[in-house]
Amino acid sequence: MDAYYNLFKRTADGIKPGLEVINEILKELDYPQNKYAVIHVAGTNGKGSVCKMIESILRSSGFKTGLFTSPHLIHFSERYQINGKMISKNKLNRLIISMERMADTICEEKNLRSATFFEISSAIAFQYFADENIDIAIIETGMGGRWDATNVVTPIISVITHIGIDHTEFLGATLGKIAYEKAGIIKKNRLVVSAPQDKIVKTVLEAEGENILYSDELVSINEIRKSRKLKITTPSFDLMPINLPLLGKHQHENVSVAISTLNVISNELKFKPEYKIGLEKVRWPGRFSILSTNPTIIFDVAHNPDAAKVLVDTLNDIYPNTLVGFILGFLEDKDSMGFMNEIKDIAERSWFIDMDMYRGQSALISKKIGDKLLKKSAISTFSDALKNSRLWAINNNAIIVITGSMRLAEKIVDENIDFNIF
Repeated sequence: MDAYYNLFKRTADGIKPGLEVINEILKELDYPQNKYAVIHVAGTNGKGSVCKMIESILRSSGFKTGLFTSPHLIHFSERYQINGKMISKNKLNRLIISMERMADTICEEKNLRSATFFEISSAIAFQYFADENIDIAIIETGMGGRWDATNVVTPIISVITHIGIDHTEFLGATLGKIAYEKAGIIKKNRLVVSAPQDKIVKTVLEAEGENILYSDELVSINEIRKSRKLKITTPSFDLMPINLPLLGKHQHENVSVAISTLNVISNELKFKPEYKIGLEKVRWPGRFSILSTNPTIIFDVAHNPDAAKVLVDTLNDIYPNTLVGFILGFLEDKDSMGFMNEIKDIAERSWFIDMDMYRGQSALISKKIGDKLLKKSAISTFSDALKNSRLWAINNNAIIVITGSMRLAEKIVDENIDFNIF
């Protein structure tokens, strides 16, 4: 049996705050996270895109890179990448087995609670990157920051993407409380780059770190309308127009954060970032990914109200005055009502599907919520939703968007749709 399935059973124990267990595990491993440079990234939306952009630019600049992100779309291996390539299944299985065995022994000896799924996942990343002698790791937090299992690193820079409302059951119900948890990755006497933030978030961040550098003050990005290429300017240099593969104006902010981060640390690391090469070859599936064109079907991993708003803005920008149908599936711990409230003005038709998986929300519950906000909708299997929405889109010159959860990627692959992960 794939070792991942045994590891996944630990998710039943839930999320356990605190760094004592992960610190004991890493002590036993002789602190692998200290054997390479680290860029640590937290935030609500855009973390993955920023991490991938930073990684691609660093790799293009000659570094051997490690990238740890979560969650994954299809394969657990996606979380662990070196120079843009996923870890092999055999190597990952060996690491899972050895790490679980060691963690259980340590926790028993120290009379500690059992290690969680994410603690072991993080320890695997730190050890794998050390084993492979990488130069620099880009580490994405799992959910929060302060008590996140990745918050055991001493980064050369901390990066914070846009902070919004999400994971309220763990991080708090207000923007200020959520910002406080995310700001926990800020380290004394270490650089911090942040995306533009709401006033309350800025107040929290600046209470944690004295010198927060905001990307919109460091980088200017304008779109060349006819070509959609990006013109990027900083106080010290201008870049040739960049053709960014990731669609949507929200990615402009992510580009700004990535460039600001690398511009700030380039002197310390003594390198010239290859921004244009790295950004033009970046790939990050599930971020406004176009799966087909006749009719146009888009998959986007948006799963909270902030991300839904960005998705709507992107649709209005790229497909103005076009009817939109949605295939929607949600996890039960997400704000599906807030999500649907953001898309209600453009959702002409909606198909709700069961998320028959851990924490999945039933189509019936989703539709009961949707009936208060959306126009014509139906409960459907994913296969029937694809078939019926395609027919509707062709007859109405419309587009289809599959969204609501990252876990929908599994259903897309099950339908044998050509969706190349990496």
